[in-house]
Amino acid sequence: MLFQSINKFKRSSIIVSIVLMALGLIMVICPGRYVSSLISAIGYGSLILAAIMILEYLDSKRMMVNTIMLVCAIIIGLLGVSVLVFEEYILQILGWVFGIILFLQGIEMLYNALMYVRPSGRSGWWLLAILAVALIAAGVAIILNMWFMWWDTPKALLQIIGIALMFDAAVSIVRLVLIWPIQAE
Repeated sequence: MLFQSINKFKRSSIIVSIVLMALGLIMVICPGRYVSSLISAIGYGSLILAAIMILEYLDSKRMMVNTIMLVCAIIIGLLGVSVLVFEEYILQILGWVFGIILFLQGIEMLYNALMYVRPSGRSGWWLLAILAVALIAAGVAIILNMWFMWWDTPKALLQIIGIALMFDAAVSIVRLVLIWPIQAE
């Protein structure tokens, strides 16, 4: 039973990674068309998520956890409004946040590869370590762009984020398939 649910989780994670690769490909192929749509989707999506979270709070018992979720909902709502109001700066901030996420994910993956996968004797731990270092480098490059402006147009930044998103999704697929293979049921 446990292995069946783990296998379902692995399969759904692979499907999510494939969808993210497709999204990254769309961002690379035609970024100019989707810049304003992406920003609007982030803003309105944040507002909808905040509204749902507030409605869930109103329907729930008044506990500390639910109050923390209400505060998070208010913050998400304010961020959604900020995205819609300050539209021209949001793509730079999105790139910065995406760079931080890539950097932290690479650090976590490198730590797991060296501390857990290598000692367990699984083959391919070195591939995970190399891919983790590549994720860290991609995250640092995107973060440093804020100061050096290697790509200064929203179109170029969206393409870079799309390439990094495709690479991140591919690394996730490799990690799930190579290191933690799906077991036969």
